[in-house]
Amino acid sequence: ESFGLVALESLACGTPVVASNVGGLTTLVQSGVTGVLVEDRSAVTWANSVQYVLDDDRATTLSTAAVLSAQGFTWRSAAKVVSELSAQLSRAQLVTCP
Repeated sequence: ESFGLVALESLACGTPVVASNVGGLTTLVQSGVTGVLVEDRSAVTWANSVQYVLDDDRATTLSTAAVLSAQGFTWRSAAKVVSELSAQLSRAQLVTCP
């Protein structure tokens, strides 16, 4: 799925995410803050990224940031964005085609 709902659920549970740097994952995961976005398919890169989030000195900080970032993704905030976009579009001028 293109948004990354599984990643969001993981963040909400305080689990830092290691994910590919593509699609909706780039909106959810802040590399180095709430997890790691991996640029390539190398097994070594993925293993290093997992090791990065498991580091004892870093795990708690990443976990806390993950929970806090997930709190911004609510139905209320989504409805507000859609409502504001709808209002903006309704005020816009229609395009006149020649």
